[in-house]
Amino acid sequence: MPRRGNGVTQRKDGLWQASYELPSTEVDANGKRIRQRRYAFGKTMAEAIAKRTQAVIDRETGAATARKTPEMSLGTWLDTWVEIMTTAKGWKPATVRNYNDVIDAYIRPIGGRIRLSALTSEDVRRMLGQPRKDGQPLSSSTQKRIWAILTAALDAAKAEKLVSDNVARVPTATAPKVTYGERPVLIAEQVKKIKGELEGTKDWLYPLFVLSISTGCRQGEALALRWCDVDWAKSEISIQGTMDRATKGTVAPKTAKSRRTLKVGPEVIQALQWQQERQVNPGKDDLVFTSDQGTPVYDSTVRRHWADICERLGIPPMHWHDIRHSAAVLMLQAGVPAEVVAWRLGHSSMNMVVRIYGWTSTARYEDAAEAMTAVLAS
Repeated sequence: MPRRGNGVTQRKDGLWQASYELPSTEVDANGKRIRQRRYAFGKTMAEAIAKRTQAVIDRETGAATARKTPEMSLGTWLDTWVEIMTTAKGWKPATVRNYNDVIDAYIRPIGGRIRLSALTSEDVRRMLGQPRKDGQPLSSSTQKRIWAILTAALDAAKAEKLVSDNVARVPTATAPKVTYGERPVLIAEQVKKIKGELEGTKDWLYPLFVLSISTGCRQGEALALRWCDVDWAKSEISIQGTMDRATKGTVAPKTAKSRRTLKVGPEVIQALQWQQERQVNPGKDDLVFTSDQGTPVYDSTVRRHWADICERLGIPPMHWHDIRHSAAVLMLQAGVPAEVVAWRLGHSSMNMVVRIYGWTSTARYEDAAEAMTAVLAS
């Protein structure tokens, strides 16, 4: 078992890591300060603690940014680059966390201590070729995220004249093309079965499931839905925010296209009315989905309960996010145009829908072939 104490942990690979927090004035929608955690690594506990202490001092004095040289480590440059981008581009806290999660999980353990001037394309290949914790290869999408971060950070380092070349752009060090295969999705009969079971047993997940499968909204968007976002007269819901996983508070939606007003059917309206009648406490944010104490419903709570339901009903294991994919597939199979599906899902363009769900449109390809056969035969 890893040894812990005072924010210091020994990892399974033997390295020690010491955690610390960056000073932050960012707050979530509830006024709570958003925490930004970082880690210092070392071969020994003392080394990790010493690096943490130095990192804190550097940040307080601005020395880390001031000492930008080719001799600085990749890990230090990545921290500096993220800070620069956060300020220059106005990155949201969730974006910063996503970048740091990838850096801390896949880049820092292998390349964090390598000097910028000594970094090679072989180091990049090692980061891309590392296995997951379960020994399986990294997915192409994870490899692409690692490569994209390295490429952008090293482009910036080149612009700062910290490196002469971007070794991540060497052809042999590029990430493989992301492949989108078939994902586990629900068919119409399974949707009806789950809905019937949840409604019949008065399960608290019933309205959340009906809303999600009908609209294809993201889990965070559904959990952030407020009663004022529901227009009963027009049978519409308005997506105005998303539930932040780390802060458990409502934040701005993922993109500008994520703000949207969706028409919903009577089944959704009925499910939401049921939720309104049974809800004990909507909380200070007037959320549609809350605990009995009025606090937001956590994604982990949904995940565990959904797994139990799938097992009980004999549904193959799938993530809650696969309900969103199921909604997209069912809409496409029903003949809804890809651009309409993209808009309903809140995608920035329909290209993503075509790339991810193109495999579902075999019937539409056959329709196209039959249409052109009719033209040629006429």
